[in-house]
Amino acid sequence: MHALESADRGVTRRTRSGVHLLSAHGRVGQLHSLAERIHDAADEVPLTDSVHAGVNILDDLADSSRGIAGLITHLTAATAVAARTERGRAPEADITPRTVTQLAHTVGALGHALADLGEAVVHAGVLHQLAASGRSTRRNQDVEARQALLRARIDSARSRLHKSGALLHQAANRLAAPPTPSHSPRANATSPITTPSATPSRTR
Repeated sequence: MHALESADRGVTRRTRSGVHLLSAHGRVGQLHSLAERIHDAADEVPLTDSVHAGVNILDDLADSSRGIAGLITHLTAATAVAARTERGRAPEADITPRTVTQLAHTVGALGHALADLGEAVVHAGVLHQLAASGRSTRRNQDVEARQALLRARIDSARSRLHKSGALLHQAANRLAAPPTPSHSPRANATSPITTPSATPSRTR
């Protein structure tokens, strides 16, 4: 079953090609559901307290990375299905392209979060090596520095996930809101989409 179709089977409609497409209400519900899954993934990211305790968190990082990678695959599939959806008449005409855009941006944010965890794995690996080395002032300094870098990457991943989940919730609420006279569905559907600015480089 396609990712987009599984959100709410009770609000689908059949096209002439026989493909079931979600109604406007169904797409809104789907975005809320996906946002909750992203928040759940954020809650599963390891706590930085484990870094202070010197616990090897590689297994926890592996679990979180696997979960985020699964979400990326799921949302990318949902984006592809939404992009293939026929544009119906108002008020749904504007909802489909906005859904595609929001899902695509969310996939990008999840990719950055996964990259953060990838860097966290590198720092955790170095800490594992340092733990096996002889004790010295230099070694202790290296451990503290790596722990700080590890905590920063973990916190960044969690923050990105919570932010992307919140933005997806907000997008769903905007789609569910009734159109205003100054922003009619037909006007929005023909308005050009502003190209998002490039994401600035993260400070290490």
